[in-house]
Amino acid sequence: MAFYLIGLGLDKGSISADALEVLKKCDNVYLENYTVDFPYSLKELGFEFEGVGREKVEDESILKEANEKNVALLVYGDALSATTHMQLILACKKLGIDYRIFHNASIMTAIAETGLQPYKFGKTASMPNWKEHTNKPMSFIDYIRENQKIGAHTLILTDIGLEVKDAIAQLKESGFDGENILVVSRVGVDGQKIIYGKMDSIRDVEKPYCLIVPGKLNYFEEEVLRSF
Repeated sequence: MAFYLIGLGLDKGSISADALEVLKKCDNVYLENYTVDFPYSLKELGFEFEGVGREKVEDESILKEANEKNVALLVYGDALSATTHMQLILACKKLGIDYRIFHNASIMTAIAETGLQPYKFGKTASMPNWKEHTNKPMSFIDYIRENQKIGAHTLILTDIGLEVKDAIAQLKESGFDGENILVVSRVGVDGQKIIYGKMDSIRDVEKPYCLIVPGKLNYFEEEVLRSF
């Protein structure tokens, strides 16, 4: 019996052949569906699964099943992009549960298509949807400022359901006084768009998307950004 943590990649057909073979022998297959606006219909994945929310993933009840069955947890992008997933692996080690991780592409690597050098990115920021909070969490602006001090780019991952116009409004209200940003929409799937320009010029884009605040640009990065 074992626990399998499987990255789905960016498109519906991006799951690896090895992972597909493992799913055939799994008794229970779960899909984490609370962290991303999927760019495709989940029916298009072509196999059976049960969608699970944050509580079932974080309470580690999935691992209790893995004591007696083969259990898989599917994650959009790469399997270990979120801290919660590494906690599951640590729990497997403590409980003596066999496990295997299937890595895949994620936004963390795909942003290189913007021309910004991956090694020049600083801390990744998360932007919550203020409409779902009584206050207005602004930790993302602190990350941006920290990164800007060292000339680093900032990747901003937005909450599920947050429209790009609202994300930009939140960025402004937080005190960000920059002009140009990048919006990367539906990366790795049909309809992908990379937009670079002034915040006020950015219109609605399809989900999922992320924002990037560029840091200090070299000549090559400037040339690629001009192409967008």
